[in-house]
Amino acid sequence: MIVKTILKAKARGAGVVTISPDASVGEAAKLLAEHRIGALMAMNGDKVAGILSERDIVRGLSQAVDVCSTAKVRDLMTAEVFVCHEDDTVERLMEIMTGKRIRHLPVIGADGKVAGIVTIGDVVKSRLDETKMEAESLRDYVMAGR
Repeated sequence: MIVKTILKAKARGAGVVTISPDASVGEAAKLLAEHRIGALMAMNGDKVAGILSERDIVRGLSQAVDVCSTAKVRDLMTAEVFVCHEDDTVERLMEIMTGKRIRHLPVIGADGKVAGIVTIGDVVKSRLDETKMEAESLRDYVMAGR
């Protein structure tokens, strides 16, 4: 299975919730809660500036209690963003996510723009669906041979 297929199957679609790197962390936290998501793409126009996750906010909070009212997204976001492409395989996503210890991967489309975001949950669901389909195919094959 490839990333494009995962994006099409996502319950919320491929839509990406974005925020400016200059927005406050408080604004970011509100967006995360409102959309019930774990990460925001920090964008400068069409360009990826970084990614801000719930974990980034928690780490920031551990260092300063007033971080939500004073810090900007750029202060806490991860600026070195690992990405995938629509034609990457699930296996490739697992390699990246496991190797880099990350849970969110922006998807870059053929036009070079962000096409969506894939989470570790999307990858697990994809693998479970794939395994289920393989098991059903094998069962059908065995039953047809009887």
